[in-house]
Amino acid sequence: MVAIGLMLYGFVVQPLLSYGTVVLFLYGIIASFIGLIRHRQDVWIYVLRLLVCFTIPVTNLLMYFATIGGDERDFNFQPMPFVYYLVFIIEIIIVFLPEIFLLIEKKRSIKWKQWIYAGAIVGVSVLFWCTI
Repeated sequence: MVAIGLMLYGFVVQPLLSYGTVVLFLYGIIASFIGLIRHRQDVWIYVLRLLVCFTIPVTNLLMYFATIGGDERDFNFQPMPFVYYLVFIIEIIIVFLPEIFLLIEKKRSIKWKQWIYAGAIVGVSVLFWCTI
């Protein structure tokens, strides 16, 4: 029982609750609900951001599992490839993209911003799943 608990702590809790992931997750959830209340014309962007915020811990966990290597005699962690860092940076940009849209819209109108946002999510998903 203790071994199972330690395994769950080491393989699930630690990468899932890294500080950057937690901060990004909480910011995305809070900002999405505020955006849903204040900007009713952009409901789909904030709903999509909620979905992205719930998938960020899962993708980070899968990237963590992908870095485990070796065998039972020589267990080690391989360095993360550049693509995983790129995926995480794009996830950060996707979480902040609705605020970027609001800043740009103060000066000019953005057409098709829902499709731009959905395309960014599909793009980072394809990038992630092709490298895992």
